[in-house]
Amino acid sequence: MADNRSLTNSTALRDESVQRRVRHLGSARDGLKEWRLQRWTALALIPLGLYVAASMLRLATSDQTTAAAWLASPLAALLIILFVLAGLAHALVGLRSVVADYVHAPATLVAADLLIRGATILLAGASVLAVLKLFLNR
Repeated sequence: MADNRSLTNSTALRDESVQRRVRHLGSARDGLKEWRLQRWTALALIPLGLYVAASMLRLATSDQTTAAAWLASPLAALLIILFVLAGLAHALVGLRSVVADYVHAPATLVAADLLIRGATILLAGASVLAVLKLFLNR
């Protein structure tokens, strides 16, 4: 009988220490927010991707001046910027999820996360700058 009680107490202590370790970690913290962002960006990419694909097919036989003139229109520039930003946000969430699943060393995880975020910010800035440069004809 004493063995059963000590086993129950040790199990309770083990479960409590496990609960302390996993509290504030994992999907309970911000997984739902990232899941929703992934789904919203996927939904946004459907019409934006169709627009970009149709535009590229239409511009495939044109010259550079015609393509630059097309991108100088406000609607085209806005939709291209939205497409690029939605695509990069979608990629950011997906890459962070893959890294979190397969990288277990904390230092490597932080370094990879910083690298992914930095590359995303750099690509977003360069992409928006390129579209704005063509839009403003400079």
